[in-house]
Parts: sequence; C-alpha cells; structure tokens
Amino acid sequence: MWRTYRRHTSAAVGAILAVIVLLPMSLVIAGGAFAGFLLLDPPLNQHLLRAVLLAGYLMWLMAPLMGYELTEDYDITKLLLYPLSPRQIFVGTILGSLLDFMVIFSLPTMVAILVGFTKSVIAFPIVLAALVLSMFHTVALSQVINLATAGMLRSRRFRDIMIVAVPLVWITIYVGWQMLTQRAHDVNWQGFIQSRAWEVFSFLPPGITARAIAAAGNGRPLVALAFLCVIAAIAVGTVYLAGWLVKQVYAGEVVSAAVRRRAAPRQAAARASAPAGRPTSAPLASRSVFGMRLPPVAQAVMDKEIKYLIRDPFFKAMLMQSVYMLIIFGFAFLQPWRRQALDTLNLGPIAAWGLIGFLLLSEAPLPFNILGTEGASAVVLFLFPGSRRQILLGKNLALLAALSIVNGCFVIVLALLAKATRELLPLLLWAELATMMFVSVGNLVSLWFPYRIVMRGWRVRPHSASRGFSYGLAHLGMGFAAAAVSLPVLVALIVPTHWVHPVWFALTVPFAIAYAVGAYLLSLRLAEALLLRREVEIAEILAQTE
Repeated sequence: MWRTYRRHTSAAVGAILAVIVLLPMSLVIAGGAFAGFLLLDPPLNQHLLRAVLLAGYLMWLMAPLMGYELTEDYDITKLLLYPLSPRQIFVGTILGSLLDFMVIFSLPTMVAILVGFTKSVIAFPIVLAALVLSMFHTVALSQVINLATAGMLRSRRFRDIMIVAVPLVWITIYVGWQMLTQRAHDVNWQGFIQSRAWEVFSFLPPGITARAIAAAGNGRPLVALAFLCVIAAIAVGTVYLAGWLVKQVYAGEVVSAAVRRRAAPRQAAARASAPAGRPTSAPLASRSVFGMRLPPVAQAVMDKEIKYLIRDPFFKAMLMQSVYMLIIFGFAFLQPWRRQALDTLNLGPIAAWGLIGFLLLSEAPLPFNILGTEGASAVVLFLFPGSRRQILLGKNLALLAALSIVNGCFVIVLALLAKATRELLPLLLWAELATMMFVSVGNLVSLWFPYRIVMRGWRVRPHSASRGFSYGLAHLGMGFAAAAVSLPVLVALIVPTHWVHPVWFALTVPFAIAYAVGAYLLSLRLAEALLLRREVEIAEILAQTE
C-alpha cells in the first residue's frame, strides 16, 4: 500500500480525500448507533445492533457486484511462484486489507458497539473478538465474490449478461425499496422484529455476531463463547473457500494460455487460405458525416472506436446506468404526491431540463477518458504518423454518435414522464449540444487525467479503491465545470421555451449551435497541442498494470 501511495499520487490523494469525506459520515453513523444502544431498552438495542451489522455486511457484499472497489487489492498471481498455499496468500491479503480506508471507515461504529455492549471485564474480550472475526469474515467474503466474478467474467458472453443482469437486480431492489418506503407508516415494526423473516437474519453471520455480543453484554459468557465459535468456524470456512477459488481462478491463467495456443493453428490456417497477393482486409470506403467527408485517419479511428463501443463492456455498463437513472426519475415523477405537486406548480418540464444535466454527469467517465480503453496499445496508436487532431476527431465522433442515440431515447422517455412533449425538440437539442460540450471538456480532461480502463474479468488485475475515489471526485468536479460552461446553451434554449416569445429561437438556436461548435473546435486545437507534449507520459500511464 505504501508503495502504491508513493508511485501513484492519485492513490495518496484519493485516500486523503476519502478520509476527509467519509470520516464525518462515519462519525455520524457511529454516534447515532451508540445513542440507540444506550437509550433503547433490551431487546430493542439488540435488534438495532443486528440491523447495523447487517447493513454493513450487505454493503461489503453488494459493492463488488456493482463494480465498486472497497479495498486496495494487488496482483497476487506473482505470489503463486513461491511455495505458499493459496490459503496463506489469501489470509495475508485479507490481513493487509484491514488497513484499507473502508475498514477504517467502519471503525467508529465498531468502537460504538464495543463501548455500548461492554458491561463487564469478561464481556470486553468476547465483544472485541466477535467484532474482529466478523470484520475478517466480511472482508474475506467480499474478496471471495471478487474472485468468483473475476473467473466468471472471463467469458465475454457471461460478462455481457452480468453487465445487464446486475443493474436489473439493483433496479428491482430500488423499486422494492421505494414501494416499502411509501408504506413505511403502515408497517408494524414491532411485529416485524418479532416475525420469522427477521429471525431468519439472526442466523446469518451478522446475526450470529449480534447474538454473541448481546449475550456477552447480558452476562452470559458461555452462550457468547458458543456463538463466537460459530463465527470463527464461518471465518475459517470462508478462507478455505477462497483458497479453492484462488486455485480455480488465478491458476486458470495456464488454461487461457492453452486456449491461445489452440487458436494459433486456426489463425495460421486462415492466413494461409487467404488469396496470395491480395490484402486480407478491404480498404476503407469513403464516408461522410453531415455531408462532410472525413479525413482518412479520423475515419479509421472512428471505425475502431465504434467496434470498441459495441464490444467492450464499459459502454454497456454506462448504458445500464442510464436505464437505472431513468427508473429513478420515473419514480420521482410517478409517485402520486410528487405528481400532484409537479402538476400544480407546472415544474415537470422545468425538471426535465435539469435531469438531462444529471444524465450527462453520470456519463462523464466516457468522454472524460477517451484514451482509457487503449491500454498498452496507445503506444502503437501514437506511433502512426497520423494527425493527432484527426485521431481525437474520430474518437469524438464515435462517442458523440453513441451518446446521441442513448440520450435521445432517454430524453423522449423523460419528456413523456414529465409531460413535456411540447418541448421535445428543444430538449433533444439541449441534450445534443450539452453532450458536445462535455466531449469538448473531456478532450482536455482525458489528457490531464488519463487512466487505464480494464473491466473485471478481462484479466487478473490489481485495483485501488483510493485511486478510484480520487478519479471519481476529479471527474465529478470536471463534470460540474462542463455543466458550468454549458449554461449559455441552456439559457439560449430554455428562455424562449418558457419565458419569452418562441420567435427568439431564430436567434438563440444559431447562437447555441455556434457556441457549442466553437467550444469543440477550440478544445480540439488545445487537445492536439497537449497530446503532442504528453504522448510519452500518457502512453506510460495507460500501459501500467498496477
């Protein structure tokens, strides 16, 4: 970890920012939980303990499925060369993960539990051991999920299914949560905590941990020790499961090499069967965009980028995120009390303009890292004697075309939900021009903060939660900057739509188009000069595997 912080400034900055942002939140959660432990009478405080542990448990288990990294993980395949068992490697990895900032984020709540349920000298070591074993098991199981999904995601077909299926699961959870919150005032919570459904949760690891802690706090050390043994057995079982997965997933690199060796004769036969003296691929056909013929370099790069967008999971993941956002906005518009307020104040159409901005912020990782999918092949790309401006143009046109299709569908559905169909054309134009503004800003951000995109399952790879946090905050800040420079376009389109006569569109629409196109041409010129200065540095960053 120290080596990562020294080699990558973004990791160190991300860790510092994570502490600054997450520590106050952690203290608030711990303070609320501690107040509940002290003020609630038994067994309500024990039910609260079970709920707190269960919430943390679900966070650790669900985060890997959503693609979020909570720990600083490294490429442990390098350790397979040494006479170490997979279990030893995995245990060492987990013990190292106990220094990560997400574990530190959980420490205030753990201290609150320790203080709130330590009622005697005997209870202290039992409660402490239960918390340590619970944290070890939770982090270990989170890593097991990482290992399992890394193995399953090696299949492109399964990877595509997972990219669609996992967001659908989260959409279902969100829909269920919204329906539950709408009926929260009708729920008999006293009856729920005494129901069998809640009792079933007590047999999960968080529930067993809560039982051990509660028994220690109530002066029943023998019962607490019995539950403690169960937690220890579960933790040991998780380690054995992880050791087996390390063998199956990480040692599977040999299988991948064998597959490549089997594919080599077929590729050689295909090359041999190609007619002699003829090129194996047809030359690029002439293509034009909006009546303008594309330069050869821009055309070639655009063709490559379109294939990347169709093939790579990263774009599909961003697409599903847009669907997820649309579901959230749909609930915001369709809930009866919100629908009535929006209709009364006629805020639905106004809200649609702002929600398009939130959509663009969620899509910012795509235009803000246009070189990320190149990886080590960026070196080959930069070796071609093509115009750097045409390379950027080809990438931008492919991305703009893909985002235009996605955002167009999004705006149409959003206009129907917000009852803003009369404003559909201005909304579509706002989405298109704002996307162009984000692409313009993204040209510069991509060269200032490049990083390699490697989706899980492509290969065994290390990942850093702190670096991801720093890049996420940087992209969020740059996204707000792009939104700020897009405000003239928004004003030029929304003012004639709502507050002045539509005849002003004859003046404001050309201004908005000229502003967006001018900003893009300026960014293209600045990005070309910046790319020529930073090519070597960018290639080295994108080629890094850790």
